[in-house]
Amino acid sequence: MSPSRFLLWFAAAVAYGLAFPSLQLAPLAFVFLALLLLATEGRGPAAIFRIFFLFSLVSYLIILYWIPRVMVRYGDTSWLLGIVGLACLAALFSLIAGLAGMLIARAVAGPGGFAAVFWVPVIWVAKDLIVERIFSGFPWCLAGYSQFRNRFFIQWAELGGIHLVSFLLIAANVLLYLLLKRRDRKSALALTVFLVAIHAGGFALLKSHESRSAAAPAHRAGIVQPNSDHDRNYDFARTQAALDRLFGVSRELARDGAEFVIWPEFTVPIYPLQSPYYKEQFLAFSRRHVPLLAGFTDQRGSAGTFNSVMLFQNDRVETYDKVHLTPFGEYVLFRRWLFFVRKITDEIGDFSAGRRIHNLTMAGRGLSTPICYEVIYPELVRSMIAAGGEAIVTISNDSWFGDSSAPRQHLSMAVLRSVENRRWLLRSTSNGISALIDPAGRIVRRSPMRREDAFLAEFQYLSFRTVFTRGGHLFPYACFLLALARLLGMLAGRSGRPTSPAGDRKNRRTTRSAQSAPGAA
Repeated sequence: MSPSRFLLWFAAAVAYGLAFPSLQLAPLAFVFLALLLLATEGRGPAAIFRIFFLFSLVSYLIILYWIPRVMVRYGDTSWLLGIVGLACLAALFSLIAGLAGMLIARAVAGPGGFAAVFWVPVIWVAKDLIVERIFSGFPWCLAGYSQFRNRFFIQWAELGGIHLVSFLLIAANVLLYLLLKRRDRKSALALTVFLVAIHAGGFALLKSHESRSAAAPAHRAGIVQPNSDHDRNYDFARTQAALDRLFGVSRELARDGAEFVIWPEFTVPIYPLQSPYYKEQFLAFSRRHVPLLAGFTDQRGSAGTFNSVMLFQNDRVETYDKVHLTPFGEYVLFRRWLFFVRKITDEIGDFSAGRRIHNLTMAGRGLSTPICYEVIYPELVRSMIAAGGEAIVTISNDSWFGDSSAPRQHLSMAVLRSVENRRWLLRSTSNGISALIDPAGRIVRRSPMRREDAFLAEFQYLSFRTVFTRGGHLFPYACFLLALARLLGMLAGRSGRPTSPAGDRKNRRTTRSAQSAPGAA
């Protein structure tokens, strides 16, 4: 591989990695693929596979650098095993990127030029869908998430979700590539018109949403970020002191007008539904003040152990059990072969997955409550909204991540769930980043990292359904089918190309003549 090609694909990987938090150099996401396509020009399929594989591998290592720390500190593994684990995860998904790259290069090299502006994003989104669905799925930092602060660009998520945002971003990259390759006015005009049209369309979508939701009445909720320490084991006196402090903060929020209070996942190491002593404290608070929503472990004997959101109101408790568990955090993927890997949680045995996706009901309102990692799955949250969710309340324990960029990446992905479904999102985390996000994707209020905080979140219950909620979530599947049809068409065209015996003999003679010619390599 020549130095120039190496620099191009490596620069593309660095640009992609730095487009996400913490540095959040979002404009780099508009150029990374253009550089990568320049690196593949004139190369054969094997070389293209290697270039896309290496690009993906390096970009994953940049974005997910925090994984070894999590495995070492909370998974009781060595640094070597943590680094090997990250490398294996990155390599697995990079294999998919390498295969997709071969298809992308064919689409770019094909006739028509501007047809690649359609086909390359189609293949890219199909690749992202495979990453989202394979094994347990890990759609972390898909390309479109880099634009979570680009207010007008992300409004398209209302129609086709994060995958449509990625589609448009990749299309812009292809137009830039054509401009760099051709250096003509037609390509420059196409790129300019595309960017202006996309941002103008996003502005129109935003204004349409604002006109629909303007008349909805305002409500208030209290969001608590306790800055709790996950490393501490259970101690009765310390646990009760923590509960007393949290109940005190929650009473103040109720006095200030909160209609309910939200605590994060794993606030204190207790099992309220298995301990009448603790359960009564929560029910007593809800009877005297307002309902309280919090995340705890629910041990149900032979039925399993669940990571649950619990809504305490008056004399009853309603729960939602986490459906999409975190691999290696709440269960060990491929346990039979990875018996040496200890999962990150301290529970005995694996968690059990919840049996159904549903909302919690409070005062006749539907609350969609994805837990932690679940918020990065568009279809899961969309299913909750389609079932009647009028606001998204997500709780998380991001203490695993320490001071890395992971909590900021996690927050950036939650932003798109608001836009896709046009719902307010209320987020409570153990030690950051708690936030209030409006349906346009604006972060109205956010808590600082690793500091105790509590605030009133003013929001609206909204009931209308977006195109994404009604059916736009099928967009990536349409891209996958189109990419598959293109691949099958290419294979059929190659296998169905007739060659006569006379033609074979002529080709062989031509090849031998070329090989025997003076100066032939």
